[in-house]
Amino acid sequence: MEQVKKVLLMHIPMSICNFRCHYCYLAQRSSQYEGIQPVIKYTPEQIAAALSPRRLGGPAFMNFCAEGETLLTKNLDTYIKPLLEQGHYIEIVTNLSVTPVLRRFLAFDRELLKHLEFKCSFHFLELKKRNLLDIFAENVKSVWAAGASANIEITPSDELIPYIDEVKEVSMKNFGALPHLTIARNDRVKTISYLTDLPMEEYDRVWSQFDSDFWKYKRSIFGEKRTEFCYAGLWSAYVNFATGEAKQCYMGERIGNVFEDPEAPFPGRAVGRCGLPHCYNGHALMTLGLIPGQTEMGYGDIRDRERSDGTHWLREDLKAFFNTKLCNSNEQLSAAGRVGTLARTASYRAVRRTKNSVKRAAKSIAKKD
Repeated sequence: MEQVKKVLLMHIPMSICNFRCHYCYLAQRSSQYEGIQPVIKYTPEQIAAALSPRRLGGPAFMNFCAEGETLLTKNLDTYIKPLLEQGHYIEIVTNLSVTPVLRRFLAFDRELLKHLEFKCSFHFLELKKRNLLDIFAENVKSVWAAGASANIEITPSDELIPYIDEVKEVSMKNFGALPHLTIARNDRVKTISYLTDLPMEEYDRVWSQFDSDFWKYKRSIFGEKRTEFCYAGLWSAYVNFATGEAKQCYMGERIGNVFEDPEAPFPGRAVGRCGLPHCYNGHALMTLGLIPGQTEMGYGDIRDRERSDGTHWLREDLKAFFNTKLCNSNEQLSAAGRVGTLARTASYRAVRRTKNSVKRAAKSIAKKD
């Protein structure tokens, strides 16, 4: 069985979106929805060469996510197809409403589609408002019919509570199972907390009825500061897909440009100790093994559902790959290597704090002048 060798979080800096979800992180920013396509510096061939299994050491799990609707990224299918041809496993985060673009993906050879999974964001209230519920449902079914995988995930917002029974009815009718639940984040606060006005006990009571393993695992780690040694940045990378510039994770140091020189060793440096309040996307990063021994739960397990007819949302081979762990296919650092990494991380953050303090002081002086 193939083992995941690298996790690459492909960030597409594009905030074009056909939806306006009230809980979206774009709605929480001042820039919000800018109608500008990113200029992707490298060709599909160059990116495929830079991300070859030979260079990475094996097949990678790649998550493609734009700030807006991912499928509105121009020519995205031409970039993903060569990566699938190399044997990588691809996850695309999408509201699955852009049917013409979806059809271009589903026209790929069926063998390629075995490695493609769509994380279908079930924005129920937006779909309902725009009369797109039937289109979303049909597109999910089209993904399965074509031979790819799809999982359905809904955001448990306070505004959705009056519609829970309707959500259940639509889901069982079209998806054969209830949607998984994610967590809406409040990105306006440093703690990156829950985006809800409900007390936690009530929040749990309302949403636990969906019996989502995704929700259960994410709730178990959400808000918990990680103190273990994390291999993000060495076994994974957070990549600006337009430029190739990569960081260790959603936070952390720059590790280099991963596209510009396909013949150079793939850059990497472990983050060691996480600087965030908590690993808010640990549902993927920890189940895929970036913190060795943190959980036995597999990413495939928390993404999949068994339908009422006994079939599954995820293809069996894709789910098996999703359930492998980076810590089993990569060499861990020695004790001395981990200590050195932690020292470097502490030094980097101290320098960054000093620079930020200087910037704040300069702004304060400028205002007084």
